[in-house]
Amino acid sequence: MTRLSVLILGGGPAGSTLSAILAKEGCKVTLIEKSHFPRPHIGEALQPAAIELLDFHLGLGPLIASQGFAKKYGAIYEWGEDQTRWNVLYDDRLDAGTDGFCRQDLEDGNFEHSFQVDRGIFDKLLLDHAASRGVDVRFGLEAKTPVMDEGRVVGMNIVDDHGNATVLHADIVVDATGTRSVLGKHFGLTRPIEDLKATATWCYVRGAGGVGPPLERDIQLIVTVPEGWVWFIPLDDERTSVGIVATDGLPIAEEQFWEILAKTTLPLNDFTVEAGPRGQPFHHIKDWSYTHRRFVGDGWMMVGDAACFTDPILSGGVDFAIRGAANAAIAILRGADAKSLEFYQSQLRREFRAYLRLARYWYANNRAVEGLFWELRKLIEVSAISTPLRAFVYITSGACDADAHFHVFTLAQEEKIFKHLGVDPSRLKDALRRAKRHKAHIKVDPTPDDLHDG
Repeated sequence: MTRLSVLILGGGPAGSTLSAILAKEGCKVTLIEKSHFPRPHIGEALQPAAIELLDFHLGLGPLIASQGFAKKYGAIYEWGEDQTRWNVLYDDRLDAGTDGFCRQDLEDGNFEHSFQVDRGIFDKLLLDHAASRGVDVRFGLEAKTPVMDEGRVVGMNIVDDHGNATVLHADIVVDATGTRSVLGKHFGLTRPIEDLKATATWCYVRGAGGVGPPLERDIQLIVTVPEGWVWFIPLDDERTSVGIVATDGLPIAEEQFWEILAKTTLPLNDFTVEAGPRGQPFHHIKDWSYTHRRFVGDGWMMVGDAACFTDPILSGGVDFAIRGAANAAIAILRGADAKSLEFYQSQLRREFRAYLRLARYWYANNRAVEGLFWELRKLIEVSAISTPLRAFVYITSGACDADAHFHVFTLAQEEKIFKHLGVDPSRLKDALRRAKRHKAHIKVDPTPDDLHDG
């Protein structure tokens, strides 16, 4: 497989994951990041598939588990007309609920879970790991415009913290700049998702409670309100991310923020508000649902939020970024030719459309698992899924798309092995087909000699 020089713009989960995988495989990788880490970021609730991918490719599972992040066994929703709480738990052994469980039962059960993370710590962990793999990480550099050569992107114009300009060249440039979408905006490819425009206002509090035993603070709580919906995401024993997504697209003022929360069942009896980086407690993002007409081009590609993002109701942003980075790595390791890039683009487009369909369905219907099941039948083959709830978890935990990635990655690894051994894959497939026919004919397992090409 061709080893290309790669320039990655942005050090969030997509950029750091991609750079670490490529460096592990021997690529020359430079990553530039405008901010100086650690830096705060929204999107703290991770899916199990994101951790599985990071452990599979980079062995980071134990390190992430050692950081003291709150576990996430799933989510509790208060959604629909009657506001009845219902659980979506990752482990099917908990489908009957946790009544009768004590805290020790939950700990001893080794149930499937993810984490709810402080993104400042989590993102720095990923980027530090990339640097330890040999990635040339450079902070304080902002990507401005691409350097073009006969229609191909061959590098980027860069500006540092002091306004000094320079140029960095590479065989392929990857836009991982998040919502800045440097390349997408430069090429005029951005397409807003008009029916899912929303705003998010959030802050961090200390001393909030939990949902009650045994889950307590090891779960995400989502509550519908007339203005949209509210999240409650414990990050550790003390710190909690609390936010409001307003579906009318209007900003939420401080007084209104607390008035909305006071009408919910969030466990906010005794807490203090944490000051933000500029002394103000509130953070705000607006109009964040978008995609692009293309995610790849001659000498470039997009990953993570730089490529597309939609409503965070299912907490899939980081999972989407990490899986997209792993898929992008396959395309680059295959040489980043037109066929490899197009395959990456088709995967990304398919996953985004499926997620977009679920988000739209969620807002348009009485959000219950039984109803979502019928929507999921359009997205996956559910014959092997035991219940509607398991089908829902399979999609929303990222497991479905992670399984697809593992399959593609395995094929790529086999392709690499074939090339190193001088094996012609087409001849190998012919031999396997002959072996299968032979086995069917004689009704016994073929011997090793039966597998030879002769």
